[in-house]
Amino acid sequence: MITISQVAKKAGVSVATVSRVMNKSSSVRPETVLKVQKVANELGYIPNFHARNLRKNSTGTILVLLPNITNAYYVRIFAGLNEQAKEYGFNILLSNTSGRDQEKELYSAIKRKQADGAVLIAVSREEKWVDTFSQEFPIVQCCEYAHDCETPHISIDNYQATYQAIQYLVNLGHKKIGMISSTNHFNSTWDRELGYRDGLRDAGLPYSDSRMSYVDDGYSYESALKAAKQILSLPRDQLDAVFCVSDEVAFALMVVAMEMNIKIPQDLSVIGMDDTNYATILHPHITSVAQPCSLLGCRAIDMLMKLMRGEEPEDKYLVLPHDFVERESTISRI
Repeated sequence: MITISQVAKKAGVSVATVSRVMNKSSSVRPETVLKVQKVANELGYIPNFHARNLRKNSTGTILVLLPNITNAYYVRIFAGLNEQAKEYGFNILLSNTSGRDQEKELYSAIKRKQADGAVLIAVSREEKWVDTFSQEFPIVQCCEYAHDCETPHISIDNYQATYQAIQYLVNLGHKKIGMISSTNHFNSTWDRELGYRDGLRDAGLPYSDSRMSYVDDGYSYESALKAAKQILSLPRDQLDAVFCVSDEVAFALMVVAMEMNIKIPQDLSVIGMDDTNYATILHPHITSVAQPCSLLGCRAIDMLMKLMRGEEPEDKYLVLPHDFVERESTISRI
């Protein structure tokens, strides 16, 4: 069966444009309408009228469960989600789940018919309810996802991202590398800690609990300051670099380092994660692993739209490439 995605690809337009043409929307230029209709006829595309009827009876809304809207990382992901949802003619219903039960939040929205589908951001890896819900309701997991879960998800390779960051520090000559992680139960945290440990092991460097520090589940700035003070309390000769679970945490570490008269990067190299605005607020600018935050949000909506049309995503478990941005907070010790 020819899908709407195949029509869009051959016509050189977005899936949203094809959908608007099929629904006889007046917002599409006449020449584009003719092109799409021609391609659809050539391919033998038959619109899914069942899905169309569902759309007509829908809320026109997508539910997004997000743990902390004040977090710069989540803000950028939400921007991508919101912009792409608008392309498809949908609105976003945002629910800030900090301190609340995501399962109950989603169940309530489904029961009240508040949305046609949902994007879950920051699902813990041990969650067992996601697959049960996704059998009856279109769901995509974004950034974080439940372990051994069949519900579609999109993320980066957090293990490789961290492993490469540790390799980078090792290649610069660092031998006493610490990490500030989190007490949450996210897949990304699990993978980053594993990447950190494996990076040290493969470089022939010892792992030490004393060089591990933790922020709270929500990466709050207050807990980041506390974690920074803890790891920086080590004797100066026991720590020469720190990999941080986020840029906000790295920023807090640099603030505490300045208060303790620890110079960055002369005394301590620092790497952050996500490449948010925190990375360049003050000098030295922070070396960071860059996540394609906005694109993660966009692609999550694309995947959800396929599910809502009754189509299977081409890649249910999509991994987007990350990047590494070298700035002023790291230095060679060779």
